[in-house]
Amino acid sequence: MKTLRNVLWLFAVAAGAATAQTTEPLTIDTHVDIPFGYMRESRFDVGKDTQLKVDLGKMERGGLDGAFFVIYVGQGPLTTAGYAKAVAQAAKKYDAIDLMLKRYPDRIRMARTPEEVRANHAAGKLSAMIGIENSYSLGHDIKRLDAAFARGARYLGLVHVGNNDLCGSSLPDTKLGDKADDNLGITDFGRQVVRRANQLGMMVDISHASDACVRDVLALSTAPLIGSHSSSRAITNHPRNLPDDLLKAIADKGGVVQAVAYKEFLKIDPAREAAEKKMQAAVAKGAGDKEYDSEKHDYLPAYAQGMRQIQKDHPLATLDDYLDHIQHMVKVAGVDHVGIASDFDGGGEITGWMDASQTHNVTAGLRARGFSEADIGKIWGGNLLRVWAQVQQVSHPYDRLFDEAVARFHIPGLAVGVIDHGQVVFRRAAGERVVGSGQAVDTGTLFKIASNSKAMTTAMMARLVAAGKLHWDDPVTKYLPQFRMYDPWVTREIQVRDLLIHDSGMRAGAGDLMLWPEPNDFTRKDILAGLAYLKPAYSFRSRYAYDNLLYVVAGEVASAAGGAPYETLLRREVFKPMGMDRCQVGAFSRDGVGNVAQPHIRKDDANVLIHADGPEVPAITSAAAGGVRCSLDDMLRWADNWLDPTPADLKWLDADQRRPLWSAQMPMPISGHKRAWDDTHLYAYGYGWRLADVDGRWSVSHTGTLAGMYSTLSLLPDEKSGFVILMNGGGEDARDALAESLMKQFTAQGEQRTVGYFADQMKQAAAAPEKASRAPDTSSRKPVSVGDASAYIGVWQDPWFGQVSICPLADGKVGFVSARSPMMEGHLERVGKRDLVQWHHPEADVEPWLDVGSDGVMHLTKVDPDGDFSNDFEDLAFKRVGDCARR
Repeated sequence: MKTLRNVLWLFAVAAGAATAQTTEPLTIDTHVDIPFGYMRESRFDVGKDTQLKVDLGKMERGGLDGAFFVIYVGQGPLTTAGYAKAVAQAAKKYDAIDLMLKRYPDRIRMARTPEEVRANHAAGKLSAMIGIENSYSLGHDIKRLDAAFARGARYLGLVHVGNNDLCGSSLPDTKLGDKADDNLGITDFGRQVVRRANQLGMMVDISHASDACVRDVLALSTAPLIGSHSSSRAITNHPRNLPDDLLKAIADKGGVVQAVAYKEFLKIDPAREAAEKKMQAAVAKGAGDKEYDSEKHDYLPAYAQGMRQIQKDHPLATLDDYLDHIQHMVKVAGVDHVGIASDFDGGGEITGWMDASQTHNVTAGLRARGFSEADIGKIWGGNLLRVWAQVQQVSHPYDRLFDEAVARFHIPGLAVGVIDHGQVVFRRAAGERVVGSGQAVDTGTLFKIASNSKAMTTAMMARLVAAGKLHWDDPVTKYLPQFRMYDPWVTREIQVRDLLIHDSGMRAGAGDLMLWPEPNDFTRKDILAGLAYLKPAYSFRSRYAYDNLLYVVAGEVASAAGGAPYETLLRREVFKPMGMDRCQVGAFSRDGVGNVAQPHIRKDDANVLIHADGPEVPAITSAAAGGVRCSLDDMLRWADNWLDPTPADLKWLDADQRRPLWSAQMPMPISGHKRAWDDTHLYAYGYGWRLADVDGRWSVSHTGTLAGMYSTLSLLPDEKSGFVILMNGGGEDARDALAESLMKQFTAQGEQRTVGYFADQMKQAAAAPEKASRAPDTSSRKPVSVGDASAYIGVWQDPWFGQVSICPLADGKVGFVSARSPMMEGHLERVGKRDLVQWHHPEADVEPWLDVGSDGVMHLTKVDPDGDFSNDFEDLAFKRVGDCARR
């Protein structure tokens, strides 16, 4: 029978060669070992013709499209020294794979996803993937699993020969103290590692594990499993092979087992094994070593000569033996759950498939056994790619979204935390506090949270309400008798609650030029005085229009009611009882506190630092509206207090006092994006929070935006879930695209959207004709001469903003300088018949037109009508009060 099979196989080889160009499947070998000298020694440079069984030339000649190159370390003692050695050995192999990819980018590329494997294949490139064999190399530190994933590892082999700190081995090692009949299951640390691998989207590999451990992992894992290189125990009774019941159980869970072309697992030959051990000992002795080491000795001429003689005396298993295993495994597990692995350069070799150059023979053999082209495609790579994709879908995709956001928007520093049903399931920070500094962002890095400060202000005020020192419906003048709005009736009627819900009647961003750009010298007293000059755009309490000044007033109300400055109250009432130890408000020492992110803007395809802190960070006027800085760790503590309050949290602020903060106080307009993306029907403002229905779920959230700093806190209270985003650059679109994609992980029915999907949607919307920029073309601008600027020359006064000087400069231009806002400094440029101010500082990023009316009043309006509303030029009305100073 086998003779007939061999004839059929030879016929299939010839037929396969003729049709290879059109019918060859995408081929993936899931287990290829690499020596420690890989890519560093000329004999292991895979771009050349090497002693290795897998190099690029052999892959190309044999039709092997991709391989998982394995980070293997042998099992050693479970000691500090043993772990350290294993970690160092693994690092050397990761570096070697990186070197291969760097040296031969035109021939082989990394693949971190199934999609990248297919893309490389379509581009005519080989794919390199990374697998881990023996998680001993994690050094008993689960954080190294995340680091391995970041380096490209996409499957995790739990164990090798000898029990380790994760689970029992199919081959216990008595030299390490194991008992020969051990059948140990998974350990507590192993459980942690499997759960984290599931969350990362890393395949869990049970090859080499004991039967007990395989069963434990089957019960524990939320994702399908793989056996990266395991054959059938029913065909060859070796403990490294899998029994039929486990093959079926892995298949039932959706997994795949890769039949391995390793001689001992296909053909048990005690005489051959004895001969190999004798030869290995002799080679080691000839090399001056006490013990045989495959990494050192397998590539010596003496070893190669010895193996040739052994193979004459004790023939290897054949491709036919290998196909027997595949055929049986398909019968037991199904054709959707079997794959192919060679274990080349780790002992794998069989007659007919001695190295990667003979890969076509395996395909031909499968055809000879009667497998269809579709089933051959599944076995060679399709099944593995399907399982890989399923593992990604089961995982928390937060790392992918994080990385996608950074890559798409060039975010300099990003911190993201995710809470799922009351548990922090994702906490990651990456990038730099200052681009080019090498100062890493971590979960303790302070970011400006901007308007997310508002919820802290209202929580502090709720504490004062609980203490009977303040009431939401008290008139503001009860606490601040000097408080005035433009309309005397509004002054009398406005209540504490009105300060918090954006219903004042002022236009959006009214008076924000007293807050930003920073630094400036406007005080809270100036704001209280300036409000009286800000004319309302709408009727009081008639509509929502976002403002910041009244939150500053709210901070002063709290100060008056609480008997202490706002900053002192916030530290006392919020930061300290909540354990938010890193949060800062008011003045602090940058270097004394340390680990402070700085803001960036994108300019000329680079991240540019703006408005960097000096050694002493001053207190700012806008603290109650947007002046808090916190770390990711602190913001997750803040979020957890709202999502899943402990008895201590409820003692800090009970349910009755929390309720008004999350109650709809003021309706808000619903944007087209919110309706299209989130199916939102209700949108309202609470006290410092935005409330909405998102895909039928109740959502409580807020964002924060300051020049170069962006934040989001988004909560789903009914699910005790939510997330935090902190960024020191990237822009609002980056924040919003990432926030939407994170939200869809909780609310989407069916397909979950990527960061790129939402980014593309925003880009398309911005390019739509009805959304075309209303900003005029100002490219023809040229400096205004002194002679043409006579209508502007002089010193001008606005009742709330103060003085600006429009005066000749030494270079012949006409300058514009604000007395109280130093960043608002520039010169006049003419476009057609109109004049604008071209700012000299990036912090002032929206330009204004200048116009002097027949009444002699100078008005400013945004050149770009869609510029940020905090550039509140339209509320300015300057009157000329003097001449420019003589030079």
